[in-house]
Amino acid sequence: MNSPIGYLWCAGAALASALSTLLIKYAAQAGPDWNLPRLCWLGAAVGSYVLGFACYSLALQKLQISLAYPVMTAITMVMVTALGCVALQEPLAPAKLLGIALIIAGAFVLAR
Repeated sequence: MNSPIGYLWCAGAALASALSTLLIKYAAQAGPDWNLPRLCWLGAAVGSYVLGFACYSLALQKLQISLAYPVMTAITMVMVTALGCVALQEPLAPAKLLGIALIIAGAFVLAR
């Protein structure tokens, strides 16, 4: 049941979810009111979530649910941290690096 292509679909879902999170952050930076830039960022986030939903539904066809969700979530958490550092200049403290290492280790253990 656990096909390698399922992991690729999980990665696609994770990428779309992480991108959606970044787009929502950009929307928040566009101001508190419902202006056009904010609505555009939010619309893009919704589109990204739809894409992620489609990828995740395909992943569930190839992977067990007890594996697909934790793997997708782990990849998403690592990607969100990386996007925060690169796109938003958020600091990458040693504690965050340790957390990423633990997330990767946990996903590896679940995949076994």
